[in-house]
Amino acid sequence: MLDRRLVAGGAAIALVAVAMVAFVLLSPRWAPGTLNQITQQQLGRSFVATGGATLDFSPLSIRIAGPSLSGADARNDSFVSGGQLVIPVSFSQLISRKPSLSFFQLTDSDISLFIDERGQASWDFPGLKSFAPLQISLEQVRFRYFDARNNQSLTLSNVDGLLEVREDGGASFKGSAVVNSRVLRIDADLKSLVRIDGDGSPLELALAGDAGTASFSGRLSTAKVLSLTGPVSLSSTVPVDGLRLLGLPLPDGLAVAGPLTLDGALDSAGRAFAIRDASLTMGGFRASGDVVADLRGDQPKLQANLNADTIWLDPFIPAAGATGDDWGRTPLPFALLKTFDADVNIDARDLRYQGFSAAASRMKVTLAAGKLEVSSASRLTSGGTVSVLVKADASTLPPSVSLNVTAQQAEAQTLLTALAGISHVTGTGSFSADLAAQGQTQEELAGTLKGTASVALTGGQITGTDLSALFAATRQKILDGWQAAPGVTPFNNLGGEAGIADGIVSFRNFKIDTPVASFTAEGLIDILRRGVEFHASGTAGAQPILPVPVIVKGPWGAPRIYPDVPNILTNPEGGFARLQEVPAVEGN
Repeated sequence: MLDRRLVAGGAAIALVAVAMVAFVLLSPRWAPGTLNQITQQQLGRSFVATGGATLDFSPLSIRIAGPSLSGADARNDSFVSGGQLVIPVSFSQLISRKPSLSFFQLTDSDISLFIDERGQASWDFPGLKSFAPLQISLEQVRFRYFDARNNQSLTLSNVDGLLEVREDGGASFKGSAVVNSRVLRIDADLKSLVRIDGDGSPLELALAGDAGTASFSGRLSTAKVLSLTGPVSLSSTVPVDGLRLLGLPLPDGLAVAGPLTLDGALDSAGRAFAIRDASLTMGGFRASGDVVADLRGDQPKLQANLNADTIWLDPFIPAAGATGDDWGRTPLPFALLKTFDADVNIDARDLRYQGFSAAASRMKVTLAAGKLEVSSASRLTSGGTVSVLVKADASTLPPSVSLNVTAQQAEAQTLLTALAGISHVTGTGSFSADLAAQGQTQEELAGTLKGTASVALTGGQITGTDLSALFAATRQKILDGWQAAPGVTPFNNLGGEAGIADGIVSFRNFKIDTPVASFTAEGLIDILRRGVEFHASGTAGAQPILPVPVIVKGPWGAPRIYPDVPNILTNPEGGFARLQEVPAVEGN
């Protein structure tokens, strides 16, 4: 019995001894020290682990918490810090304390790509004489780039993928990252890590995300500033998301004509990106020239000098939420004017907007500190000219807008349709408007409109109504709408001037000369309420068509039209009877 107890006790002691020996042999506590020796010898850097090392059995690997690899200078941030480092090992490597280090995994770590004031880069290892093949699996890693020489910075977060370093000193990465809150798939191949901060290294780069794709084939250098030189191609089916990816803080709800493509020769310096000999498409707009995006300041700036076949303006006019019966109440995107600056010049063979077309055109767009100015000068196919100056100021509340238009020898129908929605007047002549308004919506702008306007046309017609027949019909009854006398009114001359204040247009001596009669009008147009109230008179030869003026009052699309006889609306029969007794007004 005693013998059995002695045997059992001896076995227990032996098991404890074996366990203690196994713990000593298998414990990875030696790993941080060994890694520090290796990095000191091969890289000239120190390695520490703030959280110690543990052993994982499935698969067999050493897990180091809080790994830290020092930077190029002790005063700088660590090159690698935080998270966890996992090194797969075999049993023999664990016993011999000689891990392969050809593959390891970094999880939730920070990698600092830092260049100090002297131009020394954190990834520059002067003591490294040769490269050994190395694969690093990255999971939720953050890359932070900062150049102390010019304060240029860039952050890639949530990086997942495989980073490979080759024997020839090149490197490649396949995976994904988050840039400006958007996920990008990345496929990159760098020819030489050593040459990055020297004469530059060839780089092949492909990016893809929900917003679009980008590819680059050229040279990467950080010798003076982070720069990329070589062919680039960008495309986006959702241009706003693509522009946000570049760091432009565009407001929500903004729509930009798409799709967007841009190809050319990239020449970047820091956060200034120039694309020379660029080919640009945005929706139906196609142009070529030079494009520069300068992101160095607090306010991004876009510069461009372009040549285009056609400038299509319709996609760039913001939707106001207007209907056929009411002005738009949707807030206009004035906030966009405060998100970036611009200086754009475009020469085009054609300019089109709302059916209006002009031949050779030149447009200049400037935007600074929330103030937009767009000017264009166009030659018309009729031989005339039209110039437009639009200003919008979002730096004050409420925002303000102004419009100045001058046209000579212009065809009236397409121009008036584009500017004022008046499509039933044809003819050729001059048109001018100098207008200003304030407000956040189209409705507010209509209610605050002020300025002057004039028109002088010849050889045209007014479609939809026959003015002579309309005047004649008012002898018999009160008319509802211009269509009460359908037809066409040809004219030899049409012209007049108007003043606008608080959305009310007032005009005098507006005159239409037709082959058979002349008409004059004066009164008011309420732009906000879409109403009219004016008096009109007509003469045929030297004789008045009616002995009294005609009153036009009500919605401008369908006003009531009747002779200016007292109480005619309340007593039509008596009013028309009195009309026959009224003598003609001398001079009508």
